[in-house]
Amino acid sequence: MRYLLSFFLFSSILLALDIETNFDNSNILGYQKELGTSDYNRLRLTLDLYHESWEDINAKIILNNENIYNFKQQHNQNKSHFYRGYISYQGAKHMFSLGLQRVPFGVGRIWNPIDIFNPINITAVETQERKGTESLRYEYAINSLSNLDLTLSKDKQAIRVKGYLEVADVALVLVKDDEKEIIGYEVEGELNDITLRSEGGYFSDTDHFRYIIGAEYGFENSLIILTEFYHDTEQERKQLALNFSYQYSPILYLNFLTMRDFDTKTHLIAPSCAYSLSDESTLTFGTFLYENNIPDQYYLHYFINF
Repeated sequence: MRYLLSFFLFSSILLALDIETNFDNSNILGYQKELGTSDYNRLRLTLDLYHESWEDINAKIILNNENIYNFKQQHNQNKSHFYRGYISYQGAKHMFSLGLQRVPFGVGRIWNPIDIFNPINITAVETQERKGTESLRYEYAINSLSNLDLTLSKDKQAIRVKGYLEVADVALVLVKDDEKEIIGYEVEGELNDITLRSEGGYFSDTDHFRYIIGAEYGFENSLIILTEFYHDTEQERKQLALNFSYQYSPILYLNFLTMRDFDTKTHLIAPSCAYSLSDESTLTFGTFLYENNIPDQYYLHYFINF
């Protein structure tokens, strides 16, 4: 990966590539009873590299500097790392990308049972943050409504064929890592303005199935209701989640998530409120309230893009 990133920088000088830069800062002040108060601060630099003569080729580098300070332990940890670093080609029929990148798998919004690359963590403050995978990805457009994609990484490989069948997007997914093989599926479509989705698969290591079934509906007043049911047949684990999101005004966004684990008898309630301070900055307050002896969490999240 270091050689690939060095190649990006060398190419930008040698070939006089155009570079677009962007900075953003994310700060999360959190509290949990056992850990006390902590402060997480991330400064991110994003570089988009391209050349006007080669419109189909571009590269992206995202560098993070993260600092975590725990007030109770008076402990500070600082690190810098590459969050993304890849080069890509986008043609009419073919797409290639190579490097540290996000590998998109699954259609679930709360759980991603077949995503072994970058699964969702719904109890994270920034759920959109996903760890990248050093991989080679290839996509081929079979026609305007279907495609085939292949992902190769050091210890994981996946192939997916996806197409539109009458009323829904349907995909067959084959995934393999060092321990197991997954034969999976993705389905997403609309029925009377209700979005229905499901994903799941057979896991060869323990001879069991994992799947989700979900639905989503958006009202005209911007209220969106989403629900998902997750089942793992190995542990007979069943979970149900219900999420309400509402754009109260152009600057105020409300979200409420409740989730029940019927196996561990754990119930989570996670309300949050996001307030836009400007076009480039947002302040969010939220909590993760548990029962069954799991410590509650509270956070204040400030984000600015500049």
